[in-house]
Amino acid sequence: MMIKDNFLQFHWYQKPTYSGRILNFWSQHPISQKIGVIYELVDKAFLLSHPVFHKKNLKFIIDTLLLNDFPLDFIFANIKKRIYTIMNKPTQQNSNVNNIVRGNIWFTIPYIRGFSDRFKSIVNGINRRISFFSINKLNDFIKVQKDPLPNETKKNVVYRIKCNDCDVTHVGQTRRKLKTRVNEHRSHIHWNTSSRSVITDHRLEHNHEFDWNNVDILDCENFYHKRLISEMICIKTQRNSLNLKTDTEGLDQSYADILDKQCCT
Repeated sequence: MMIKDNFLQFHWYQKPTYSGRILNFWSQHPISQKIGVIYELVDKAFLLSHPVFHKKNLKFIIDTLLLNDFPLDFIFANIKKRIYTIMNKPTQQNSNVNNIVRGNIWFTIPYIRGFSDRFKSIVNGINRRISFFSINKLNDFIKVQKDPLPNETKKNVVYRIKCNDCDVTHVGQTRRKLKTRVNEHRSHIHWNTSSRSVITDHRLEHNHEFDWNNVDILDCENFYHKRLISEMICIKTQRNSLNLKTDTEGLDQSYADILDKQCCT
C-alpha cells in the first residue's frame, strides 16, 4: 500500500518466504481445479491492486504458472477468459439472475484421472452435479505434531457399543462428542419414559451391561448424509446387531449380498 497524489494505491504483496509453489499442472487433480488456480491468481492481481500494477502482476502470474508446469496456451486462454468475466461481471449478473438452475443434487467422488471425468459426463444428464476431491492430501504425508484426541472427545463419528455379557452390538452415529452420546445411552435406563431404547430393553430383559468405556469408532464423517450411509453399512455388517430394521431402510437393497459377506471388526 502506498500514497500517491493523496490517493491510496494497493499492490499485490508477496511475503519474503513466498516460494512460488502452487498446484502443479501434472498433479492428480481435476482440470477444473487447475483452471480455478488461474482464476484465483487473476482475481488477486486485478481486483486487489491498482491498475498501474496490473501489467507487472500479470507477468508474475504467467511466470508462476510456468514454474509449476502449466502449458502456455492453457495459461493465456484461461487468463483471457477470467479477465473478460471480471470486466463484464455486472452485466452478466443482471442477465443471468433469472436463469439460476435450482434443484440440482450435489455429491462428491474421489478424482481418478481418466475415470472421474467420464463418470461426470454420464450423471450430468440426470439432474446430478459432481464435485471431486483428491485422494492424496498433504496431511497424509505431513503429520502435525499434536497429541491425538481421545476417542470420547471426537465428533461426527459412527460408533459401536458392545455388550459385556453376550455378543450383541449396537451401532449409532452422532455429530456431538462421542462421550455425550454414550452417556445418553447409559443413563436412558433411568429416564421416566414409556419409549425405551433397544439398549435399555436389552439391559432390563437380560440383566446385561454394556462396555461403556471401550466404545469403538467405526468411521469419522463430517457430512450428515454420508455418515448415515456409513452407519447403515456398519449396522448391516454386524453379526448380532441390536439395531432395528428401520435403521437400515434407507440403504439400497442391491448392496445387501455384498454387505452380508462383510463384517465390521
